Amino acid sequence: MTLQVRFSEILPCGNSYEVLEIDGLSSQQDFLLKGNLTAHCTLKHRTDAEVEMQGQLKATLSLTCDRCLVCYDFDVDTEMQVLFQSVSSEYKHLIELECNVEELDTVILDEPVVDLDDVLRQQLYLALPLKNICSEQCRGICARCGENLNVVECRCNHERQDLPFAVLAQLNNKNIIKK
Repeated sequence: MTLQVRFSEILPCGNSYEVLEIDGLSSQQDFLLKGNLTAHCTLKHRTDAEVEMQGQLKATLSLTCDRCLVCYDFDVDTEMQVLFQSVSSEYKHLIELECNVEELDTVILDEPVVDLDDVLRQQLYLALPLKNICSEQCRGICARCGENLNVVECRCNHERQDLPFAVLAQLNNKNIIKK
């Protein structure tokens, strides 16, 4: 069951929420949640049609390294600040056409309802690294034999002899190509 908050339910002093589980997160295939997830957030009215969310999201995720394919832990500890604006469908079209830099952090809603599960799931994805690397020293896997080079030193010949332009380099070395 998703946690949805209507603008009309938000008190003048704001509403605070502590979320320990995000609905639908277990079905994600990009990562596994490892341990607890905690999100503390506050929703406050800016105007009747605008609500601001501020908070913090913490979790430990299990990611797969893009170089060596080994799972590793990634800690998420991120601050959140999102502005929600409920607008009519006619005005929404105009906002999408004329958007300035300040409005890029604004989520336009069809209805005055904040789906906290969806927002927190998006914030978790935004906190993920662009490239999943277990460590800066990760050497990856051998392209020939598939050995994890962080664990085993493979015996493959790693000279680059089979490159498509290697023949041109050899011709250049023999001075066959005139400059």
